[in-house]
Amino acid sequence: MKDDYAFRISGRVPLAVTEVLEPLKSVATGADTLLVGPVTDRAALHGYIAHLEALGLELVELRRLPAGSDGRHGCPCCGRAGADGPAGAGAAARPRSKNRDP
Repeated sequence: MKDDYAFRISGRVPLAVTEVLEPLKSVATGADTLLVGPVTDRAALHGYIAHLEALGLELVELRRLPAGSDGRHGCPCCGRAGADGPAGAGAAARPRSKNRDP
């Protein structure tokens, strides 16, 4: 199964706690924290969820990230396939409005 998953945790998760959750990587987004990384099988997925609960963290969203055509997984923030990180990181700039002053 080895897919990447994004676990959205309510609030900011301290660095010491995220280190315990390796190989998940921490991505701060607004008031929440995303923990993103590979999950090898269903037992590992349930193990992560149990570990988060044991640490007293509130899991507010769980999402399997879509794989792009190149095998990379999508951005945990927007789900866009093949993105390197949160919205805007490694992505092309958004087109600007045509109605702006020069």
